[in-house]
Amino acid sequence: MAPAPRLLSVAVTAALAAALVGCSQTPASAPSVSAGNDAALRLSALTDLDERVARVAWRLSEANAALCPAVRQSAGWALHSAKQYSEDLRPHATERFGLRGDLPGVLSSPTGSPAAAAGFQPGDLLLAADGRPLAPGDHAGAPSWDGLGRNLRVVDEALADGGARFRVQRGAQTLELAVQAEHACGYDVQLNPSDELNARADGRRLFISTALAGFAASDDELAVILGHELAHHVLRHRHWSEAGGAARQTNDEAWVTQGGGGGAEQQADRVGLYLSARAGYDPAAAAPFWRRFGESNWRVRFPQIGHASAGSRARALEGVQREIEAKRAAGEELLP
Repeated sequence: MAPAPRLLSVAVTAALAAALVGCSQTPASAPSVSAGNDAALRLSALTDLDERVARVAWRLSEANAALCPAVRQSAGWALHSAKQYSEDLRPHATERFGLRGDLPGVLSSPTGSPAAAAGFQPGDLLLAADGRPLAPGDHAGAPSWDGLGRNLRVVDEALADGGARFRVQRGAQTLELAVQAEHACGYDVQLNPSDELNARADGRRLFISTALAGFAASDDELAVILGHELAHHVLRHRHWSEAGGAARQTNDEAWVTQGGGGGAEQQADRVGLYLSARAGYDPAAAAPFWRRFGESNWRVRFPQIGHASAGSRARALEGVQREIEAKRAAGEELLP
C-alpha cells in the first residue's frame, strides 16, 4: 500500500510527540500486511484490520462524545476509494468492493452505527450526497487521497445538520438511503500499512499502524490503545497546528506544559481506560496487554523519556481497573 492516506470517517485521536508505544519495533509475532507477493491476500489482511479499527473507534467515539472537546455529526462508517490504493492492490479492491476512481465506497458500517441503521453495506458506492454529485475522478495513475478527500468534505457537509440522503450504487442497483447522524468525537482515524508498532496524531487525526492494530489480540486490547490516544484529546494534551511539521512544535509545547516525565502518558493511560470502559470494553484487558507487549518488545520493558515501563503501566492500570469496578458496583457514572 502506498503512503496515500486512508481516511476512516470515525472519531478517535492519538499522541504524536509521545506515541503510545514510544518506539518503532516489530516483534516477531506482529502480523504484517506488507509481506508476501499475493496482492489479494495483502488487501484482505489490510481491509480486515480497517474494519476492526473502524468498529472499535466508532464505539469509543459515540460513547465519549460528551467528553470530547471537538464533536461532529457522524455516520460511523469507514470509507475508502479505488484511487487511494497502490496500483497492484487497486484491481483487487475494485473487484471486491465495486470501487471507482475517487468515489467513496463503504468499507465498514459498524453494528450500532447510523450507517448500519440506515442500511449501508460494505461494497456500497456513494454517488451523491443531498443531491450533490460526488466526483468520480480518474481511476488510473499514481495513488492519491486528494480526490477522495474532496468528496468526503461534501459528505461531511451533508451530515452536518444531522441527516442526509445519499444516492448509492449497490451492484447493478441504484438506491436512495437516508442516514440520521449521531454526535461523536470529531477526530478521524487512519490505518497506515507499516511494520512499526506505532500510533500518533496531528491533533485532528489518529494514525495507527497495521502492526500495532494487528498486535492487539482482541477488540478489548485495541480499545486500550485507541482509548489511550483519545484520552490525549479529552485531556487537551494535543492541539492542531497547520505549521510546525504535522503539529510537532505545538504538540511538544503541550507536552512541556503537562510537565513531561511521563505525566501526560500516565494521565492518558488512566483516562483512556475509563473511555474504553464507557464504550463497553473490558478494562481487565489493559494490564495483560501491557505485560504481553513488554514480553514481545524489550525496549518497553524499561522506562523511556515520558513513558513508564510496560510493567509499571500494567500495575497502574490494575489500580484503575479496580476504580472502575468500584464505581460500577456503586452505580456511579464512569467519569475519570
